Amino acid sequence: MKCRHCPRRLRTQESKDRGYGLICGQKLGLIPKPTPRRRATTPVKPVTPGVHPGQTAIPIQPQLPTEA
Repeated sequence: MKCRHCPRRLRTQESKDRGYGLICGQKLGLIPKPTPRRRATTPVKPVTPGVHPGQTAIPIQPQLPTEA
């Protein structure tokens, strides 16, 4: 069986049932293109600026002025 849109031969049963192949289906927008895989990222350690190794970072919490 041949594709409806080009002279290629259909090989899979799914393509034969549709009447067109994967390439033509993707070109015509009938079949979505596969999304690229994302590589697994390595966890990133947070860096506190101005803190040397061996020191403890103390978070500073701003205090808003109170109205009198």
